[in-house]
Amino acid sequence: MGLGVYIIDFLKNLFIHDNRTGCKYITVDAYRSATPFYERNGFKYLSEADKDSETRLMYFDLIQLVEE
Repeated sequence: MGLGVYIIDFLKNLFIHDNRTGCKYITVDAYRSATPFYERNGFKYLSEADKDSETRLMYFDLIQLVEE
């Protein structure tokens, strides 16, 4: 359905074009089964310390969108 991608793109766009909060990163605590989705949407792992956990901390650096 693409709803997840739409929501991620909406949030990225909101913080780039109407960022009144000074946010630089979007972070998620992703279930292991969801990490490929976040990887496809440009998120990176915050650390390798949780690589064996059920959830992984991931982030997206919004500066990537400004530099494109």
